[in-house]
Amino acid sequence: MIEAALVTVIIGVGVMAMMQLLAAGTVQNGAGAKLTTGLAMAGNIRELTLDLAFTDPDQTASWGTESGETAVDTYDDLDDLDGKTFSPPIDARRQSIASQPEWTQVIAVQCVDPDLITTTVPDGSSPMARVTVTVLCGGQEVCKTSWLAVDPDN
Repeated sequence: MIEAALVTVIIGVGVMAMMQLLAAGTVQNGAGAKLTTGLAMAGNIRELTLDLAFTDPDQTASWGTESGETAVDTYDDLDDLDGKTFSPPIDARRQSIASQPEWTQVIAVQCVDPDLITTTVPDGSSPMARVTVTVLCGGQEVCKTSWLAVDPDN
């Protein structure tokens, strides 16, 4: 009888440990899936910026969206994205991803000193900019990524 009770305790402890292991694995799978989605959404903005001019093609000297640029479809240069938030997020073709309403993309475009890229300079004063995309899910930051863009004409 004692042997049967001892076997039951040993097996019970083993089963409980396995259940905790499975629960931890499930939580980590969910976190990994969320990070993968967040990185893909940041990549969408990166890909979108590849089709944008560094400076406004109309040669207007203003930072941010110019007159008449009221929607993402009308943005024609990199600084038009500065300070923009997309919720639901958008894809690289500037189409809303309506199936992901809990996700948000927040974009910042800052001019940086080409000789010291960690130093920001006044808007529009440099041929180099840092684009930073922060991706949120349910208001919580999932990932943040940034890259440099250079004016090919300078």
